[in-house]
This record gives sequence, C-alpha cells and structure tokens, in this order.
Amino acid sequence: MAKTESIEIRCEHCQKWFPSPIFIGDSESFDTSVLFGNTAQCRHCQKMTGCDKNNFRARFEGGGFLGVDT
Repeated sequence: MAKTESIEIRCEHCQKWFPSPIFIGDSESFDTSVLFGNTAQCRHCQKMTGCDKNNFRARFEGGGFLGVDT
C-alpha cells in the first residue's frame, strides 16, 4: 500500500492538467475505488469536466497511474 503523492485531472475541454478535488490516501484505496459520474471545475478554462479514472493521473510512492484516455 503506497501513499498517494498527488492526483491530477486532465480537462476534457482544454486538455490541461489541474489538481483533483478528490483525494484518495493510498494506492490500494485508489485501485478499489469506483469513480464514475464525478465532475470538477477546470482551473484553466473554468468549464465543468469529468473527474474519473479515465482522465486521472495519480502519483504514489514508488509508482503511478495514468488513465486510459489521457
């Protein structure tokens, strides 16, 4: 179980990365979480964007996760 260092979202509109308002404490919790139907406001373009594992970038101690659509 690796501690989470950061989680970022890639905006579906402007394609820029910004810090996620959803934070998960460790890699095991992240792996087992179901993130679906969440939205967040992009800090760059101010539009609401999806906030799920498809456009997440997470860094953990010793590794990371990159969503399939990023």
